[in-house]
Amino acid sequence: MNRNVLWTAQRHGQDWKDPYILAALEWLSSLVTASEWSRRIAETEAFFADAKARWADGERVPLFSPSDAIAWYVYQAQCYADASLRPNFFEPDGYRIAPLFRRLGQLLPALKRVGGVEERAARLVTDGRSQPDDGIYELLVAAAYEHRGWNVEFVPEQPGIQKQPDLFANKGRSSWAIECKRAGRSGYARNEKDAGQRMADAFHELSRRKNRSMVAVVTFTAELAELDPNYLAERAARFIGRRGDYSWSDEGGTGVVTDVFWRGLKHVLQSDDITFGCSRMIELVLGSYRHDVDYSTAGGWRPAPGRPFHATSVTHLSLVAWKSVSMEAARRKAQHFRGIVGRASEQLPGDRPGAIHVGYEAVGGNSADELRHRLNRAQMTDFDPGSSRLNIVYGNYFMPEHVTDRNESSAVTETLAWYPVKRSRYEPLPHHMLFVDDEPVPGHHFPERRSGNR
Repeated sequence: MNRNVLWTAQRHGQDWKDPYILAALEWLSSLVTASEWSRRIAETEAFFADAKARWADGERVPLFSPSDAIAWYVYQAQCYADASLRPNFFEPDGYRIAPLFRRLGQLLPALKRVGGVEERAARLVTDGRSQPDDGIYELLVAAAYEHRGWNVEFVPEQPGIQKQPDLFANKGRSSWAIECKRAGRSGYARNEKDAGQRMADAFHELSRRKNRSMVAVVTFTAELAELDPNYLAERAARFIGRRGDYSWSDEGGTGVVTDVFWRGLKHVLQSDDITFGCSRMIELVLGSYRHDVDYSTAGGWRPAPGRPFHATSVTHLSLVAWKSVSMEAARRKAQHFRGIVGRASEQLPGDRPGAIHVGYEAVGGNSADELRHRLNRAQMTDFDPGSSRLNIVYGNYFMPEHVTDRNESSAVTETLAWYPVKRSRYEPLPHHMLFVDDEPVPGHHFPERRSGNR
């Protein structure tokens, strides 16, 4: 059944609060002095207020200070969770922040039983200001073990003296060393993303210069960094010079360029304001929104009063949707996975079995697909763990969703993969999930679950 995408936002029932997020924030803020925390949140709020004013004047400036990203995370989580602050919730960032703090709140009883957790969490909000994702992932993994019957403790760090794992987990006579690695984009993946954006930027510039609103949907079979930055603009130029859509299939990939289909977007804008370039706008233009695709939008719009990120009308729009299916690109990303595991194994001792958790935030073209999974598994078949007793590597792929349903505010699709090292049959946390408590259900290549907030 086709979903009706022409819904408009309901005007009632918007006064809800998220008690799990509020509980997590209260706990984290209690780990630093009240005066320091109040000052940092006030600075973050003032920075954002100034940025919004400048955005309203057309100046695209950063919205927060990267030196205190954790304060931005907390501020946005609070804006999501508290109805009185929700007008300041910035969905293009907040969509991935809110589910993290909700899960921490749900797991708080288990988390508080973990040895050394307050010291580790305090470090997250002090020393981990610029890289909060690493510390949050460690907390999620620790809570997953504790919640499933293990006695867990964080291992005190000894920088410059001795390499240590993040966690020790004990159950009965079994004792494991656990290392957590939150995988960001590799250098190759960043270059791939940048190459895609350069091609999109050239497409947007041509659209602006020709005053022609248009859409490109592309599947790249070649490595993006090997293509000319004008690859899409050249094909868009051919579209402008003819009637009807322009499609192609060549050494770079396959795709189509079309005019923007305005009907759905204009219909909804009669009643609702929409964040420019958000998933909702993309769905209205394309008819659907896919979370495993990268998108880039540009154009002109009239900002809503007091809400400079929201469009009350759109005068021009260019949109590029792209995905890479390059085998070489997937192979290069799998090599990055092996490197992460190699560095993590050096943290594990040789006196007990070890497990490594690699956390991927699967966004757009960085999604967890079957090819990537097979290549990662192949990397582990001949992996040498050195002096450690590494038995198992878990791949926790979680994809925060830009939700487009009328009564859903956030969601995460989670996928679990496990990679035995040298055919080991032992693992401490089989079939676990980080964002839900129940067992996973089989996906198309490894178990997955979806959690959401309606």
